[in-house]
Amino acid sequence: MLQSLPKILSHKASKKFISPTEVVSAIDIRQGNRVLEIGNPLGFFAPALLDKVGYDGRVYVAGPNRDSFGKLSHLGDKKALRFTLLADLLTGDGINPGSIDVIFLTNLLSSTVRPDSFCLSIGQYLKADSEVVLIDWDTKEKNVGPLLEQRVSKEDALKLMHKCGMKFKKVLNLSGYHYGLVFGFSTQ
Repeated sequence: MLQSLPKILSHKASKKFISPTEVVSAIDIRQGNRVLEIGNPLGFFAPALLDKVGYDGRVYVAGPNRDSFGKLSHLGDKKALRFTLLADLLTGDGINPGSIDVIFLTNLLSSTVRPDSFCLSIGQYLKADSEVVLIDWDTKEKNVGPLLEQRVSKEDALKLMHKCGMKFKKVLNLSGYHYGLVFGFSTQ
């Protein structure tokens, strides 16, 4: 799509949107890992994650309903890809507790009525010494994305994740509309 834009516009557009491949390469994901992606857009990181985890790994994409998975039908031949419903995650079904190495949370805080409640649900799925990647809408850019009052600032996200038992590890260098934070989780 960007290739069809005039050169100057494609340069400006590419500076504002996240590259899934660049983000995934900045995270310590290995062959055989199990990764859970939750958020919007659904499955945005799935292709890059599938390349990293390889044939022996798994990428779980959590969606609001079964129809939402149709958007990822082009990845249907990937044996490492699994789908799960958000409702199943909230009730503890679909994925074995303590089986996930990395969780990607994308635009979740800005679209959740109670951002502080989501961490209670995801923590049960994490292995010891796992990571949580949080990517959400920056509070500086107001022309794209949800209303400013729906967004959770980077500082508030840090506090929230700390309350959830996550330890801050690093900031992801994302251009444009989002911020990215990486947290460690330990069962000790």
